[in-house]
This record gives sequence, structure tokens and C-alpha cells, in this order.
Amino acid sequence: MKIANHLSRVLAATLLGLGCHTAALHAQNIMLHLDAPQGIDAQTLAADIGTLKITFSNSKDFFDTSLYAANTLDLGSDYYNEEGSSKDKYHKYYSRELTLNADDGNGNAWWGNTNKIEFKFDNLRRYVSGRTDHPIYYRIYSPHFSRIITGQIDPTDAEEVTLHHTELVQARRVTFMPPVGRDGNAVPAILAPDLRIGTARYGFSGASVNMHDLTEPFARYAYKGDTLRYLVAPNSDELALHADSIVVTDTTTCVTTDYRKAVECRFYITDSQGQLCPVTNGELASVYYKPQPGAKGKGNNHGYGCYNLGGIFLNTLTAPDGTHAAYVLPGRHTFQLRMPTVQTTDPDFLMPYNADLGYILGEVTIPASTEPVSLSIAQSKPLRVTTTLADAAPYADHLQFSAHTYVNPPYSWQENKQMSVECKEVSRQIKGNDLVVTTLVEGSTTYLSLALNAQYGAQSDTIASVLSNQCSVYGLFGTPRTELTQDDFHFDGAKLPPFSKLHPVKFIVPCHLLQQGEKIYIHGQFGDDWYSTRCSAFATHHEGCAKSLNPGTATPVPYDTLTVILPEGNHEWYVCKNFTPYDSANIHTFTLANTDTLTQTIYDREFTMLRVSDFDSDRIYVYTNNAPATHLYKRYKVDGSRHNQVHYAIERIPLHPGYNDYTVSYRQIKIQKDTLAGVDYGIETPRDYYDDPQSPEYVPHFNGYNAYNPDSEWNNGLAAYIKKTDTATLDSAIMVSSRNEVDLVMGKDEGYRPYYFVRIPPSTADTTVTAYTQPGVRTKFTYKGESLRKMKMALSRLDMFLGTERTRVVPGSYFTRYSCLNLVPGHYTMEGEFYNEGSEEYFPFAVTFTIEAGHPTTIELCPDPTAVAAAPADSAPAKAAACYAPDGRRISTPQSGLNIIKMTDGSVRKVIVK
Repeated sequence: MKIANHLSRVLAATLLGLGCHTAALHAQNIMLHLDAPQGIDAQTLAADIGTLKITFSNSKDFFDTSLYAANTLDLGSDYYNEEGSSKDKYHKYYSRELTLNADDGNGNAWWGNTNKIEFKFDNLRRYVSGRTDHPIYYRIYSPHFSRIITGQIDPTDAEEVTLHHTELVQARRVTFMPPVGRDGNAVPAILAPDLRIGTARYGFSGASVNMHDLTEPFARYAYKGDTLRYLVAPNSDELALHADSIVVTDTTTCVTTDYRKAVECRFYITDSQGQLCPVTNGELASVYYKPQPGAKGKGNNHGYGCYNLGGIFLNTLTAPDGTHAAYVLPGRHTFQLRMPTVQTTDPDFLMPYNADLGYILGEVTIPASTEPVSLSIAQSKPLRVTTTLADAAPYADHLQFSAHTYVNPPYSWQENKQMSVECKEVSRQIKGNDLVVTTLVEGSTTYLSLALNAQYGAQSDTIASVLSNQCSVYGLFGTPRTELTQDDFHFDGAKLPPFSKLHPVKFIVPCHLLQQGEKIYIHGQFGDDWYSTRCSAFATHHEGCAKSLNPGTATPVPYDTLTVILPEGNHEWYVCKNFTPYDSANIHTFTLANTDTLTQTIYDREFTMLRVSDFDSDRIYVYTNNAPATHLYKRYKVDGSRHNQVHYAIERIPLHPGYNDYTVSYRQIKIQKDTLAGVDYGIETPRDYYDDPQSPEYVPHFNGYNAYNPDSEWNNGLAAYIKKTDTATLDSAIMVSSRNEVDLVMGKDEGYRPYYFVRIPPSTADTTVTAYTQPGVRTKFTYKGESLRKMKMALSRLDMFLGTERTRVVPGSYFTRYSCLNLVPGHYTMEGEFYNEGSEEYFPFAVTFTIEAGHPTTIELCPDPTAVAAAPADSAPAKAAACYAPDGRRISTPQSGLNIIKMTDGSVRKVIVK
């Protein structure tokens, strides 16, 4: 026995050596020793930190904290997620714990493993899918450490490797204490122990990153001379968050944030006359923004340093004049107001929004004071801008001005975000043929622009214009410009055309085209220089239009009139959505002269509109370019308020250019049953069961059938249920389009049940179907005497029918998983194929059997090649359906020697080919 064991070990070692390069035989055990800070006893370290987590990976990307910052992820995560990068699937992680040990032999505590085989290189490489001869990377992170400890394990033939880290030996303990409230008691809070890596976008009780509860002391281990910049956000409606810093000394330090030293601050907005205006409404929050390296500024990910909802003050503290107030510790602080309301007598006051979504951000210095202090977050700075538009008097009723600027984080959640700026018109005068408009624009933001637009009234439907141009209010060196002319307005390098060369053009288009999101796109040229004199505009559906179709009339399609101001010259226009490719045959061209009043009309051939009248609504579908020959209309609605009423329709509706009207008609399908069992039921779209008869993925069982539906965007499933005590579905419970052929799917309310698919052809008449609710008979299935559960083959095809009406029987997963079904009594035909993935062989079977009530049975699926069933005398001649070699392999054509032929009537024949 000993000799046999020795030989077996030698043989195993020899085979391993033959199969692997020697350098890949990494069997070393890894000991990891992390020295704890000196001078701190093990009991304190256990209370502060406890065990540590070490994470191994096949990539050192998780060393780069900017990847975490870019996606605002907690540093305690085992992974980084670069916006769903495909690199994620190649990064594998495996984490374990490092225990705290009281004595390393010299009286110092340490973290590590005491079991030398706990970290074995080969095991770690397998856990993280590491490549042979490549190192394994590891990372030790704790929120109590100011630095992350990293390293790598290189492949080696050494039996044991020790990794020794001493980084923490000189670290010093800094303890952050719970903040002290106004009454001297502790206040619950959250702590960002490092302002570079913290985020709290949703307040005290919401999501936060790298922040920790400060309801009890929190220890941070840092290095002498380091500066710790931290933030405390109390859970209070009156206390502002507080950002501060300390320099780590050679001794243990305690940090306490004491709000008994806070100042009552009253917040105002200053009007243009220099008066402090009380803020009586709107959300006030203390904030801290400090964008950090690594932030990408995409979506809501802006890296760390974003504490914009440290606490919203819920008007629990206000000044006697009603303005917002809060208790703030002395220093430099930032506050934000959202949608504020102010009390002011300044007629020129404009709200100085400087951040997107209705926010004002203001940074103020809080002095040390025992008395309340009044602070201004922002000041209204209206600019009076007078714009003279030569020859624009004819358009005086249609020209408006608006203002906007561009902001970046933290003033927006996107880079270079356009933001509306408040402005209001002061006066509008016609001088000769000129129009002079004076506008007040809030000028406290940078990159301020004034935009000129044209808009006809709602009675003229809608308007867009080449006049949508903009002008920067600030000139060189940031000097405000208060006098403007039409020559100052540009858009994409194109100058505003002279108003004497502009004329209205009316475009008449079907209203419903615009309701579907279509637009009229207009391109043109005037003058000789295309770049400086080109124009581009689009017109879209205006809000409030509710024109209805008029089916059954001579003009069922309502039209909109879109008035567009365009310059003289050559123009082209077309209708499409989102600049999608359009048919060149549908491009209209026209020339606009100085005396023209033009009307442009779209033709019926340029659009296809379909109105589908269904049982409870009308639906409109519009195509403008490359309309298909048919529209696939789909309707599957289960109405729970109407006894789970099912409405089902899938119809291909022929289309022609212009207006199309179509009505969906329904017929009722009713299920009758006895009271032996409850029945689930639903409607399915018939389909071909095998797109590829030799592919094992098209096995019909109910789950797969339900999931695969080539003509539908939904998985229908079983929609409703008939209780055991009911004998039929309610009236109008199942309504199916009279033009549809469908499968009515029924399943008894019991285990191991199959589903019965009754094919119902199109008809205008109602149909009644009897459900199978007789007690099921437990039927087991074997193949060559083996349970299907033990088979190492996949079922590649299965056709099973009940009775002469050939109701399709679709098993669930029970058929192959448990080798049995509960079948109602009756006569069954069953044929199919098993597929061996290893040998790529097919093994057919074909059986018929009868299930008798109360008699459990076993059905053998393996066919007897010598048995040839005789075809009925009145049946059509059987044809060859499939051909197999003697060993069961499916072959495309007969080969020399013995062939087994399966016929269309289910019989199997032997054929010898010479």
C-alpha cells in the first residue's frame, strides 16, 4: 500500500511537470505582518479599528483612488466602476480579514495571519483569475487610516514568503468627538475625516461616501506634520456644517466641534439699492464644495468634496423680520438658497441666480460674535440694456429678449451648462421704422448673453425664426455693454440679416405630425457668402394645440400653420424627426423675394398617418420618410378592474400615403370547466417551434415559449385565473382580434403540471374551449431505462399532443429536471430528440401512450429500431423526416450500409444502402 501511494504521488508530480512550466509551480505560503502604530495598546486598537480587510486582485487599478473619485465611490469598495467600462469584467477581487494580534514578540501589536497556509499564492491566483507568472496585487484600507496600504506578491519558487509593512509605526491617533450642541449636549452628526475623499449629497440620513457616524468618538491615525482637513455635518435644523483642519502633532489629539461658540447668522439678499432683503421662503442649506482631482463631471459624478446638503434649515430659526437664520461657527462658509422669495421695494430687483435649477450659492465670512450678525449671500445687479433694431417695426409685436449664461460644477451638474438668467422688459418703442427695446438683465454672473427670439401668438399656431440669435452683454475686459444693435447678434458665426430683408413664410403641415415630435427644418442662403449669410431654423408644435382628427369626413386631417421669419434668398425645407435621414424627393425649395408672402404646403405623398380605432381609444401613428408598407399594431392589455379582462391583437395593417383609418374588431373566447381544479390561462402568439431543428435552444416548454415571441415586444404570460369553484370565464373576459390566430394557454393549479395550447383560428364568431381539469396522473419518463434527470444530454426537440384534436402539451422544466409530469387521462403522441453536446450526436424517440385515470405509469422514450408501425390504410403515404446512423448520429443523407429512417407518420424504418 505504501509503495502504491508513493508511486501515485510520483506519477501525479510527473504529469504536473509535463503539463506546466516550472515557473508556474507557485506553492508558497504567504505571511503578512502589518505593524500597528507604536504607543497604542491592543485594546485601544481593537476598539478603534478591530480586524482589517485585505483585498487581492489581478489588477492594480484599484490602487488609483482617482478611479473611485471619478465615480464617487466609497474607498471601502472592493472595485471601481468606470461608468460600466468593459474592463470591469476582467477585474477580479477576493477579500479576507487580517486579525489583530497583541504582541509581535517585541511588545507591539500587529495585524496579519497566523496560519501560514491561509494565503497560498496558487489559491489567491485562482480566486482572482490571475495570469500565470503575473503578480497578485493587494490593498489594505480602513477609514481609520489616512493612507491606503498597497503591495504586490510576485511569483516565486520559495516555499514561504513574508510581507512586512511598517508604514503605520509612526502614525499618531487623532480622535474626533461628537459635536456639542447649543445646550451643551452631544448632537448626532456625520464626519468626513478627510475633505479630499468625502461626499454627502443627500444629507444626514441619505446616501454618503467615505463619511462616518459621529455619535461616538471616531479615531483617525495620521502622521506627524500632516494636515487633516475634515468636515462635521450635524443632524440639526439650526446648526450649519463645519469644515476645518488640524496639523497632526507628536501626541494624541482630540477634536471637538463646539456649537456653543457658534454665531447666529441671519441671511439676506441685497437689492440693487444696497438694502438687505429678508429671505422668507425657499430652501436654505449649508454647503461645502471643493472639486477634487479625478472628477469627470458627467451626470451626477463629480468626485469627492461635495457636501451640498449637510442640513436643510426648516425655518425653525428665523430673525425677527422673518429671514432665514442658522448657527454657524466662525470662518469661511458657503450657503445655498433654492427658489427663494424676498421682501423688497426695489422696482429693478432681479433674483441673482448663479447656479442651475433655481439655486443661489454664496460664500460668506462668519466673524466671532456673541450677537446675531446679518449676512448677504448675493446681490441683485440689474443691467439696463437698450437694443435698437433697424427696420424691425413691422415685427414689434413678435420680438422678445431672454438671457442666459453658462455654468460649471458646482454651479451645475454638467460641464458648460446653459442656465437661464432673469430679465424683464422695461420699454418698447417704435422710432420711425426702427424698434427700440430696453431690457433689465441680471448681471451678477459671467458669460452673460442676451438672446433675440421671435414668437407669434397662439392664434397663429407656432413660430420659429432665423432671428434666434444671441449677443454677449460683456465686451472686452468684462465691460458691460448697454447699447446694442442688430449687428451684435450672431449664431454659429452667422450675422442677423437686416430686418428689411426679412419676411414671414407660412408652412401648412398636418397637426399630428408635429404632435409626434416631427419638425420642419429650414436651410437657406442669402447674399454671396454662404458662411456669413446662411440661415437655419426649425418650427415645431406649439403647446396647447389639441386639434382632433375628423374621421369619416372629406378632410379628416387637421393642419397647423407655422409662421417663420426668413431672409430673402433661396431656401429648402423638409419634415423629419431629430435630423433623421429623409427622402430627397420630399425636399421643398423656394425663393423668397422682397414682395412675396409665401405659403408652403406638405403633400399627402410625403407622410403616412394611421388612425387605429381600438375598443377603448384611438391611436395615431405618423411616418414622414420611408414609410413601411405595413404597420404592426400590437395590443395586449390586462384590465384588473374588469375581472382581468384580456384584450389581444397583433395585426399587420396595410398603409398607403396620406390618411389611413383602421378599426380593430374583437370576438370572445370563453373557457368552460368543471370544479375539479383551478386554471391559469393566457393568450400567446403562435410561432414556429423550431427555426433550426438541429439547434437545442428551441425546445418548447412554457417558460421558453413565453420568452420567445418574434412578432411581439412583450412576454404575455398567464394573465388570469379561474377559481376552482367557477365553471367558466366571465363574459368578455378574453377578447381576441377577429383577424388573429392565437394559442389559448391553460394550466391546472397543481404541481408538475404541463400547459395545454389550444390553437384557435381567426374568426368573427365567439369560441368556447373546455379546460382539462381532471385529476392529474403522475407519469414518469425514462430514456433507455434511465431517469431524465440523470441524462447527460440536452433535449433538442419535443412535440407532444393530446387526443385526436392534437392539443399541444408543453411541459415546464419538470420534464427533464424531475422526469415526471401530472398528465390528465387521454391518448398522447410524443416525439423528439436528445442531443449529446460532447459527441454532437442526436438520439431520436417517438412514442404513443394512453394515460388512464388513477394509474401512475412510466413511459420509456427510447425507440426500438426494429419496430415499424403500420400506417392506417386511409392515411397519406409516409415520407422520410430524418435519417440516423446505426449508432444514433443524425445524418443529412443516407450512407452506405444500415440507415435508420424516421417517417412523417412517426414510424421508424431500417434501410440498407449499397
